Amino acid sequence: MLKFREELRVDRQWFAVRTQPKKEFLAREHYNRQGFSSYLPLVRVLRRHARKVDRVFRPLFSGYLFLHLAPEEMNWTAIGSTIGSIGPVRFGDYFPPVPDLFIEQIRHKENEEGIICLKSPEEGYFRPGQKVAIVTGELEYLEGIFQCKRGKDRALILMDMLSRQVPTTVPVSALKTA
Repeated sequence: MLKFREELRVDRQWFAVRTQPKKEFLAREHYNRQGFSSYLPLVRVLRRHARKVDRVFRPLFSGYLFLHLAPEEMNWTAIGSTIGSIGPVRFGDYFPPVPDLFIEQIRHKENEEGIICLKSPEEGYFRPGQKVAIVTGELEYLEGIFQCKRGKDRALILMDMLSRQVPTTVPVSALKTA
């Protein structure tokens, strides 16, 4: 957080830049090579592919990143022609700055790794490995270990049955922390 405060100069402003689809990391890399101060807020999400589950980093705002520019760095042609970029967000000839407070609030939510920790109410605030209890339905009063979400409103939990852990899918709304 201290480093961020040092970056804030009175004459600098934040601007949003639109990137090509799934090219946010590439655009950030090229902006950094050109000497621009860039910020790409990231979240960690679960990715399921080919029966494999990975934790990957994704941009908080898909298709956007932020540049912290001094007046002499506002070369919109160079910014718009950078590899991976579509160009700065603009309305005609007006390039609206992003308030410093907005960027500061996003950075305030980052953990020590620089990743934003989001808590989604629909996930019930459960973390993989967390002990949960089932509060409704046929399995009421039983406990298990939360593994992951399955779709929008279901969760996979491991339950101890017959001396082994059995994977069980239940509605997220039926769970609470144990």
